[in-house]
Amino acid sequence: MTTNNVIFYKGTFTKSNGSNRTMYFVRTKDLPNTFIESNTANSGRTRTLSEGMETVWDLENQSWRTFNWTTANGNVETFTGSTEILNNFSTSNVE
Repeated sequence: MTTNNVIFYKGTFTKSNGSNRTMYFVRTKDLPNTFIESNTANSGRTRTLSEGMETVWDLENQSWRTFNWTTANGNVETFTGSTEILNNFSTSNVE
């Protein structure tokens, strides 16, 4: 049995309200197409985001969120893990 891997990230950014948010996430470009298809509403509309903003899959909240690269604090860490983390993520497996 072959296990597929996915690249995921840990980054902290400053939200519009001034608070910091640390998020474990997968960039859309790193997600399997089947995952995207099964986790998006087929509304047919495209989101328009401000420069530096990116729609990502939040591993801890199991939903789409926006990561603000413009206000990122420090380095964004990169990890590789099994695609199983897309539906069953725990920070204890990372640190």
